[in-house]
Amino acid sequence: MGLWNMRRSEPSLDELLADEMMGVVTRSAGTDREGLRDMLRQLASRLPADQFGAVTPRCAREAACCQPSAA
Repeated sequence: MGLWNMRRSEPSLDELLADEMMGVVTRSAGTDREGLRDMLRQLASRLPADQFGAVTPRCAREAACCQPSAA
């Protein structure tokens, strides 16, 4: 099992799906990594965009920490 690096931002979906434990988890749920990605994409497409306008995207780099918007 790989080591987790502690960060100031959360891991991306790609990083989470790449973890070896996700293979076990998705198999036990009767799907695979791509199946889970597709389910999450379908779910996200059904969510009303107006409820998520204030959500700040995760930081891509530690040095560029997300700041609250001035709006």
